[in-house]
Amino acid sequence: MKRVWFAVAFILLSAGLCIYQQCYVKTSCEKMFVILEEAQKFENAKDKDNRNKKIEELQRYWSARNNFLFAFSEHSTLDELAKNIRSLKAAHSMKSSLEETKVLVLIFYENERISFSNIL
Repeated sequence: MKRVWFAVAFILLSAGLCIYQQCYVKTSCEKMFVILEEAQKFENAKDKDNRNKKIEELQRYWSARNNFLFAFSEHSTLDELAKNIRSLKAAHSMKSSLEETKVLVLIFYENERISFSNIL
């Protein structure tokens, strides 16, 4: 009987951690996406000061979140995303760099969310 309760507790713990990870990834990606969209708006309006502030905000947000994301997520996509976020200020073509980073955030979210295709 103890084995059954241990198995039930383990399944509940696993499900709870999975739900927490999914919520964490979703809120992180949504926040990064919003910051990137705001930076793009400032870039289109030729407002470099506010664009740079948004990029710094994104880099601070990434620094606060990346350790947890690296612990629970696939590293290949995260490595590319981290490289892009860290090098945004030094980018030659800011529009394309912002767009590429947005796409990487979406790819990361799609790869991490629970879906039937990700389970198979």
